[in-house]
Parts: sequence; structure tokens; C-alpha cells
Amino acid sequence: MIGSFQYFRFSFREVAPTMNEVLKYVQSTGLDKEHPAVVFTENVLKKLDNLQGICGGYVIKKNEPVLPTEGVIKIDDFTLHVGKQISKCLEEASYIALFLCTAGPDFSNITRKLNHEGSWMESYLVDAIGSLTVEKAMNIIWHNLAESMDKEGLKISNRYSPGYCNWDVSDQKILFSLIGDNPTRVTLSETCLMLPVKSVSGIIGIGENLRRYKYGCEMCNNQTCIYRKIIHE
Repeated sequence: MIGSFQYFRFSFREVAPTMNEVLKYVQSTGLDKEHPAVVFTENVLKKLDNLQGICGGYVIKKNEPVLPTEGVIKIDDFTLHVGKQISKCLEEASYIALFLCTAGPDFSNITRKLNHEGSWMESYLVDAIGSLTVEKAMNIIWHNLAESMDKEGLKISNRYSPGYCNWDVSDQKILFSLIGDNPTRVTLSETCLMLPVKSVSGIIGIGENLRRYKYGCEMCNNQTCIYRKIIHE
């Protein structure tokens, strides 16, 4: 179970958001299929059909016993300052899966080109589709991990990322150090911004008696989270 980085690659068709998912994300639901916004979105999705570079994966490491009152998770010689809320959710974790996933550089390159051309609406849609794509890819990886751990008699938690649930984004540096070399080609800027931009990283708890808590927006101070946007708007 503990070992090398488990790597996954996806075609855009495998992880592309549906028309309804895109329209919901941009708050344009309830439109008939002939509506200009629907037709426009459909055409944008078709243009992205051959995108490459969508990939991700995880590495599993043994962690020290989690003490929620301290708000930290200790792995090898590193300490992740996840905060009391996340550490409470991972209190029963015996192992931690550290993950990375990216939709690749094409989304950013396309949106930059469209903005330069003045195609603001198309750029906005491509950006939204990129956000949804990396989330769908990571969901597949999460389910793969869940199935693998179930065979070992273990349960897994939801995924938690720096910048969410009051976990400071500066911990990205520690997270990347723990993950080590991997084939995703995701890098960090000096301000801990992931490149490509449409990327996600974080941790997933693994344990025999682990309880999976529901995501709760009230425990998180991130107002731009994709889930908060979809659920509450």
C-alpha cells in the first residue's frame, strides 16, 4: 500500500463536465436547448474535445497519531498545519494519501489567447470548464483509492486541500515535499500558486475506523470554493 506515486491519465472525454454541469456552474440553468447560451456552451465543449495533459495521482504514507487539539498531521519529518477542523475529521487516520491532479496547461493557454482576442465569454466558459474538469478527474482518482482501500478493509475520508477549511495555502510547500517527484509536472510558484492553474492538491485520510464527514461550508472560510458556488448559488 505504501509506495510509489499512483499515476492516472485521462482524455478530456473521460472527465469532461456535462452541458448541465457547466450551465449550473455559470448559473444559467433552466434554458431550452435552442437558447444561445446553451448552443454557445455546446460549441465551446466541442472545441476542447482533444485537450491533452489531464492527469493526477497519489502517494500513501504512514502518519503519526492525529491529535485534533494540536491541529497538525505529522508524516515522516514533516508537519502539516491543517488546523483543528481537518485534523478532527482525520482523527482515526492511520495513513494519509497525498494527491495531485491537473487539467493541464491547455486551459490557461486557451483562456489567455481568448482574452487577448477579446473573446471574454468564451474565455470565461473555458475557465469554468477547466475547473470542473480537474474536479471530475480527481473524483475518479478518489473513487479508485476508495475501492483499493476497501479491499484492505480500510475506509477513506473526503479530500482536503490547502486554502480550504482554514488550512493555510503556504503548506503547499510541505505537501509538495512529501509527495516528491511525480509525473504530473505540477509546480509551485513563490506564492504557492500551482502551475498549471487548473490543478488541485491535498490529503485524504485512510483508516480502519475512519468516519467520513460531510463537507460543510460553515467550517470553511474560502468564499470562492467550487462546491460553495455550486451548492449555495
